[in-house]
Parts: sequence; C-alpha cells; structure tokens
Amino acid sequence: MKFDTSRWAVFLCMAVFFVKPVQIGIWFSRVAEVQYVLGLSKSQLALSLLGMPMGLLPTLYFAGKLVDKMGPRHALLWCFPPMLLVGVTPGLAVGPVSLFASLFVLGSVVAFAEIGINVFAARVEKACGRSIMNRAHGFWSLGVMVGSLIGVQLAAFAFPAFTALAIGGAIMLPLLMVVAYVLPHIEAPEHHEAEEPAGRPIPVALYLIVVTVFGATLVEGGMIDWAAVYMREVAQFTSGREGLAVTVFSGFVTVGRFVGDAINTRFGAAVLARGCLSSALLGVIVLASNFGPYPSFVGFALVGLGVSTIFPLGVTASAALSKRAEARNVSFMTFGALSGFLIGPPAIGFMAQATSLDVAFLLLVPGLILSVTLAHRLAVK
Repeated sequence: MKFDTSRWAVFLCMAVFFVKPVQIGIWFSRVAEVQYVLGLSKSQLALSLLGMPMGLLPTLYFAGKLVDKMGPRHALLWCFPPMLLVGVTPGLAVGPVSLFASLFVLGSVVAFAEIGINVFAARVEKACGRSIMNRAHGFWSLGVMVGSLIGVQLAAFAFPAFTALAIGGAIMLPLLMVVAYVLPHIEAPEHHEAEEPAGRPIPVALYLIVVTVFGATLVEGGMIDWAAVYMREVAQFTSGREGLAVTVFSGFVTVGRFVGDAINTRFGAAVLARGCLSSALLGVIVLASNFGPYPSFVGFALVGLGVSTIFPLGVTASAALSKRAEARNVSFMTFGALSGFLIGPPAIGFMAQATSLDVAFLLLVPGLILSVTLAHRLAVK
C-alpha cells in the first residue's frame, strides 16, 4: 500500500470508528432517565440491559463468516441503516420486556458493524505496517463521549430519550453511509504456507487472550451501564447531569487509546496492559469507597483510562495468531471478551439490589486481578 493511500485508509478507519457509536453514546447517557421514567428496580434494569449483549454475542459467529465472505466495506454498507433505525427503539420502551427486546435486536445488528470495523482496522494495520488499533478504538470512545454529551445537552432541553436517539440516528446515517462507501478495498494478506486444516481447534493462546480481555470488558460494561445510575443513587449527583459520568469515563477511555499506540510501540503491549489494568483496579476501589460526587468522577476517569487499551490490544493479538483466519479469531475473541458485557451489568444489578451499587462494584476486582496476571498474553509474538 502506497503512503498516500495508506494515510487515506487510516483516516477513513478513524472516521468510521468515531461516527458509528455516537447514537449508542446518547443511549448510555439516558439509561438512568429511562429507569426512572419506567419505574424499574435495579434488578429489572439489569435484566433489561441484558438484551444488547444477548443479541450481540450469538450473532458474532455469523457476523464473522459474513464479513469474511463480503468483506468489511460491503458488510458495513448493509448493516449501518438498520443499526441506526433499531437504535431508536429503546426510547420507545414501555416496560422491562419491551426494553429488553429492543436492546436484543439492536445488539444483533451491532454485531455485524463491530466485526466489520475491527477486521477493516486489522487489515489497515497490517497493510500499513504500524500500530493503529488503539487509536481507532480511541475514536470509538470519542464517539461515545460526543454522543453522551449530546444526550446530556438534549436532556437539559427536555428532549425525551426517543427524540434524542432519533436526532442522533438522523445525523449519523448520511455520515456513516458516505464514510463506508469510500472505504478502500483492502484484501486479506496473501500467504503461501499450507492451508490450515478445516475445523482446526481454537489455539490455547486465543483462550488466554479472551480471559485477559474479559476482565476489562466486565468492568467496561458495568461502568457504561451503571455510571449514570451510580451518580444519581450513590453519589447523590442529580440535577439531570448524572450522564456526565459516562462522558468522563468515555473521555478517559479516549485519552488512553490515543496515547496507547505510542506507549505500545515504546514499551510493549504487556507493560501497557499491566499499567492500564492497575489503573482500572484503583478506580474501582475509589468508586466502591464512595467518597462523594467529585471523587467519583476521578474514579470513573481512572477506570476509563484503565480499560482503554485492553480490547484493542486483544484484537491485534488475536488477528496476529493466524495468517489465514483473521475474522474467525477476531470474532471469537470479541465473543468471549464481550461476554463481560453480558455478565457484568446484571451481576452488578443483582448485587446492588441486595446491598448497594458501590458495594456491587467490588465484584469487578477478582477479574481485574486475573487480567493483570495474564497481561503479557496481549503481546504480539
């Protein structure tokens, strides 16, 4: 790939990572409001929020095969319109069942977009010969942060959740379609080695990568879903601005991912992962200690910085394991790692129902300790 072409591919990669999650960022900032409007308990909200990961995770298997067959560009062109259309439906929920159903369908569609953008980023990274995965996911987090700010601002003007999601979808649709249309076609690298046998088992190294990333996604899922509720109920930060916790969290995820590639290049993935996971562990302890609203923002910042680079490092490490099965490895890693989004939020919700939300955050500590121990598994051999 020539320099000018590679620079254009990197730019478009960052653009699609940024624009894609804006609408979902709006949703994250309005979760506490939807809970209040629908009169949901913590356990009811926890079960409702299961919808998205339960829709996403089983679909990842089919998404990986489709992206392999169609290529990431065509897959994204097909999945972006329904993703944004279905993204409005959580704002129409009238109870826990309809909220679960809307999030389930949304997760099923999002799976194709997740695999598409990550496989495209992995191909650009290999074609350019330099690390871009953390930066790409930094733009994803920036998109969530911008979306959460939009959601908070629209809440200040008394726009309900449905209207805010519809506005976000209407703005993002043309942008996403244009960016996806002009994405360059990058073939998977050609290899001259013997073809891998059909049905080859998943390598042990990939399972260890999944376990490492799982500890971080368990935390990330819990923070995104419960941050606004925590600020309202635990930190007593109401006044309609509790969604700023999502903004702070996403903002520091963005910062970590933007500097992650440089740190990775200089010190290596193992050092980067270990330092980040230690920051997440400290942040969770701060939140569990409940020092008040402003220290809680510091806690969310530490956690955001801590989980920032782990999933991108997992994508790169998974794609590097096999030269002939990028999409399979990435989809398997994504399936396993994003199981944290399936397990974390409801586990926190049920524990919070029995105790309190700050105490429930302590459930995240063992997974983080295990991830710190296995951090060296994210280094590309």
